[in-house]
Amino acid sequence: MASIFYGHKKVYLVIGENKLEKDYDSALHRARNIASPLNAKRVGAKTPCAVKGDKCYDCKSPERICRGLSVLWGIPMTGEFEVILVHEELGY
Repeated sequence: MASIFYGHKKVYLVIGENKLEKDYDSALHRARNIASPLNAKRVGAKTPCAVKGDKCYDCKSPERICRGLSVLWGIPMTGEFEVILVHEELGY
């Protein structure tokens, strides 16, 4: 994220098709209730979402991995960006 906001003159974003959603609300739901629980489980976090693997519980666990959210509403003015959309699922 630092490279996107403050870093390099050229940034490449490689995105799997499973990351695309129809709108902001759907993307936020996916990030919180699909990607975060799977990532928490992958790293062995002891959070409700990792244990149950079904959704975000908005827990206050010290192992919580979803403490922040960055949203790009437009192209940052810090450099040049290229989005590479891959026709397969990459990550969660």
